[in-house]
Amino acid sequence: MANGRTVNAFLSLRLPPPLVDALVALQRKQRERVEPQDPERMHVTLGFLHDADAARLADAAALLSAGDWTAPRVRLTGEVRHGSWALQKDPAYRHDARTVRSQEQVRLGIEHTPELAALYDGTTRRLGVAEDDFWPHLTLGLAKHDFPAAEAEALDLPSTTETAPVVELQQELSVTDFRVLVHKALT
Repeated sequence: MANGRTVNAFLSLRLPPPLVDALVALQRKQRERVEPQDPERMHVTLGFLHDADAARLADAAALLSAGDWTAPRVRLTGEVRHGSWALQKDPAYRHDARTVRSQEQVRLGIEHTPELAALYDGTTRRLGVAEDDFWPHLTLGLAKHDFPAAEAEALDLPSTTETAPVVELQQELSVTDFRVLVHKALT
């Protein structure tokens, strides 16, 4: 990142393997509608560092590496949303609550536990990237074509409950591809 170059990065929780397995099974059932998120890249999104320079990434890496957080339990709430940060940059894009549009992410809500709140506050708030309307979620995949949001909201979601093993700082390479910068085991 020499010469003032910036990247988009984010803080995330690695999903526990039993939940990944259950989500892969769900992705198979939705393969006609949703391009699946790679199981190796599945995560709970905590917060974004948009246009982060080298100093900003170093601060985030140091904070994450030095932290000692309790592993939060990961359980789906049953809430499903859709949207796209990438598509929002296109002036022609209009979010429609009733329709999942092609290339929008299908996002699954995660229970907001005290452990998750402590991790969120200890990282995103300290880095100044906390969002008032924080909604912990994981991305099932990208919509292959438009379809009614009611069909996404009716998904039979896994009931697996496990603790997240790791928190990470990842660099966004594309909508579906990331590079791990920091990998920190949770206690």
